[in-house]
Amino acid sequence: MKKILILTANPKNTDRLRLDEEVREIQAALDQSRNRDQFEIITRWAVRVDDLQPILMDYEPQIVHFSGHGGGSQGLALEDELGQMQLVSSIALAGLFKLVKANVECVFLNACYSEEQAKAIHQHINCVVGMNQAIGDRAAVKFAKGFYQAIGRSKSYTDAFEFGCNAIDLQGIPESSTPVLQYKAEELPPRFDKVPDRHALLDQDQENFQYDAYISYVDQEPDTTWVWDVLLPRLEQANLRIAVSGDLASPGVARVVNIEQGIQQAKRTIIVLSGAYLAHYEATFENILGQTIGIQEGTYRLLPVKALPFDNAQLPTRLSMLTTLDLAHPRRSEREFERLIHTLREPLPQM
Repeated sequence: MKKILILTANPKNTDRLRLDEEVREIQAALDQSRNRDQFEIITRWAVRVDDLQPILMDYEPQIVHFSGHGGGSQGLALEDELGQMQLVSSIALAGLFKLVKANVECVFLNACYSEEQAKAIHQHINCVVGMNQAIGDRAAVKFAKGFYQAIGRSKSYTDAFEFGCNAIDLQGIPESSTPVLQYKAEELPPRFDKVPDRHALLDQDQENFQYDAYISYVDQEPDTTWVWDVLLPRLEQANLRIAVSGDLASPGVARVVNIEQGIQQAKRTIIVLSGAYLAHYEATFENILGQTIGIQEGTYRLLPVKALPFDNAQLPTRLSMLTTLDLAHPRRSEREFERLIHTLREPLPQM
């Protein structure tokens, strides 16, 4: 059974929100679903900052839904002992969810200007919903209703997000672009009809990747020119979704966090082999991370390609065991490019 923990806060010194209506609509959406017996809804009203830790530890929810006010860069608005507003920072929230990440699958911040908190929490939680600007009460309620109607019908979190946005559109409310979703590729549909095996889960997961490939390379010449002028245009011409190392970096976020998120969001990690690449510490971190994620999943994530001629004896054993596409070969390069494109369109190979 999945536990949905709904936390509400409407401090006395803030504008009144229709929180009771939102909770009622969420309850109704799940009660009307075919999987209603698979959910337990726990609601806590007028939540204080001191309540957060014990509530999350006691109930161990899979979905945490916050409904209330957001303060943008200042944080989320909870209540103090007098019922007045007390803001909780993005850093503090990220630290809290790091401690409970073993249980929590999804965090839903139905609060204005909560995108910054969503991004911070996303460092530790696979799926986080926030708002990139102010959202009206009616749009917030409709979005939540659409989201949980989909969850109750075994849709994935990413699909549920789209249903929520569409629910806003169906009402003619011009706010469907306000909700934003942060998600990692390993987020899986909350299905209850049967327990799939590991390979079935991997098949379902193929659809959730934001990118077909993440390009790991060293930002030094001639590697940089080859990646941006040769490799990237060729892959984009094939209508593949490509992320490039360094291109997804969120300002103010630790570099290792940006790298992890980029690799997690991509189905394959292309590593552009060269002498400079193998000697670079950050490039080494990227390919070790990609290979480790694949081992944990039971898949082959890494896809080595040779950009320029170099001595294969330089390759570490863990990379030399993988088949490398030689895109620098004087005669086979065109055929190797075709193999690369075909491989990126295929499902992840399993160990």
